[in-house]
Amino acid sequence: MSAHSPTGTMPADTERPPPFEAMESERPTDLSDLVPEAPTDIPPPPGDSDVVDGAEVEEARALTHTHLRGLLEALVFASDKPVTAGELARLSSAPVKQVKELLGEIQKAFAGRGILLVEVAGGWLFRTNAQFAPFVRELTSGRPVRLSRAQIETLAIVAYRQPVTRPEIDEIRGVDSGATLKLLLERELLRLLGKKDEPGRPLLYGTTTHFLEFFGLRSLKDLPSLREFTELSDESKRVAEAELGDGSPAEAGVPEIAPEPPGEPA
Repeated sequence: MSAHSPTGTMPADTERPPPFEAMESERPTDLSDLVPEAPTDIPPPPGDSDVVDGAEVEEARALTHTHLRGLLEALVFASDKPVTAGELARLSSAPVKQVKELLGEIQKAFAGRGILLVEVAGGWLFRTNAQFAPFVRELTSGRPVRLSRAQIETLAIVAYRQPVTRPEIDEIRGVDSGATLKLLLERELLRLLGKKDEPGRPLLYGTTTHFLEFFGLRSLKDLPSLREFTELSDESKRVAEAELGDGSPAEAGVPEIAPEPPGEPA
């Protein structure tokens, strides 16, 4: 008998192939298992997104700078007295160093304009340019504040000698200064510092913050020295006399006072 049956069927001892359904079940159902995972620790290549992010950061910084600068201008403008950099830093929630830098920028930006940012009495204040003072006074119908010669002399003595007593002021001026001191106290250009520890306990006088603001000084260190005063030209002295409004000493009937501001600023 031959190996193959006449009907073409396989011999009984021959292994049959698995059915189609079984072969399909052995195939992987998720093809992703055959694909290796990409490494996750490789940074993406730089692209346009990095450039955009950098531009947005710079734009945000510029907006913050502009906002803070505008805020400082508003705070100083709204104040009727000098505001210190520390107070501005507190109100704007910004570092003092950054506030000082921005104040310098604002001061330069307003230089030469009708309104100036000036540093007086330890703080910052917006003021009209002195160049336009006559026109501003005409608008406000105000008269310039003038000090008499006696008041100027008394202020100079106190500014350079403070703390100083009334007898010491009288000795330098050669006249009684009681009425003058009273007026300067009322105008808040002088203040009482206490009493001197000597017989009679005389009152001690000193300058005020308003004194610095009135004369546009940042501190007493900005007072002119004796050398600067003695080197004034005749024309400058005439301008100073005109600003006092009293005319020359001869015209006012007042003897010439030696231009010797005593001592150094306290």
